[in-house]
Amino acid sequence: MSLTVESLSIEKGPVKLVCDAKVKAAPGESVAVVGESGSGKSLTALAVLKLLPENLKVKGKVEVDGTDVLSLQGERLRRFRWEKVSMVFQDPSSSLNPLMKVGEQVAEALKFHGFKGDFFKRVVELFELCEIPDPERVYHAYPHQLSGGLKQRVAIAMALACSPGYLIADEPTTALDVTVQARILRLFKRLVREQRLGLALITHDMGVVKEVAQKVFVMYAGYTVEWGRTSEVLGSPLHPYTEGLINCTPELKCSGKGKLRAIPGSVPDPSQRPSGCPFHSRCYKAKEVCKKKTPPVREVNGRGVRCFFPNY
Repeated sequence: MSLTVESLSIEKGPVKLVCDAKVKAAPGESVAVVGESGSGKSLTALAVLKLLPENLKVKGKVEVDGTDVLSLQGERLRRFRWEKVSMVFQDPSSSLNPLMKVGEQVAEALKFHGFKGDFFKRVVELFELCEIPDPERVYHAYPHQLSGGLKQRVAIAMALACSPGYLIADEPTTALDVTVQARILRLFKRLVREQRLGLALITHDMGVVKEVAQKVFVMYAGYTVEWGRTSEVLGSPLHPYTEGLINCTPELKCSGKGKLRAIPGSVPDPSQRPSGCPFHSRCYKAKEVCKKKTPPVREVNGRGVRCFFPNY
């Protein structure tokens, strides 16, 4: 199942929350959308499922397997959200009703979407698929009785209930300890491989990108500023922001030695986004033109960068 997001903009009144986002994935391909908080990556993910609040104005192209997502309404939209694309959110507790047993919640999702078979058997199968130990016991457990890692696995099982072709995971490991993070990432990789599932991972962690994604799309202040195959982007970043993110990640640091280098400053608020390149105030390569003009997009051999002075 293919995914295409092009020229996506999201506006709230006069403020552009996302200016020009791009994501593209072939069937069965794992991609990552990476950036700091406030970059617009989660809003972009929500746009793929048409889950944004109605007071936001969305423009651009969002297609899944040729289906124009932004035009979907009613029953077609409901079925699309579970049967074509599903989502795993950052906090599994927000996806689970604290007053219901977790197995019953997954069964309820199956029933709502027309499943006619043995609900208990199907839920246990989903739990086994997601490597949940003792799935029969977990079926009858309440959310508060499960660890964070188990709750996240239950949330993944629920997202897979209707066998979607594409899964969006928004910061799925952020609230988990390092050991559990690694297990969840291995689970995603296995699901992609064995279920031929497309995966879009939303993250701020370049280490996670390296572990899971075949392609990466780097976002900053509402713009996709660099994209390409993960090995190429991490090995030879073109945009100074991508370079900065890598230098903040111990296992990826470009120079390989010495201290980690923080990126000075922070992502600007959308209502105070500077003119020209939004990264210019934090960029060591910035010149006068960067303050006045929006950088052009340069694409060569499947790689793209939005910068006046890329690292060629």
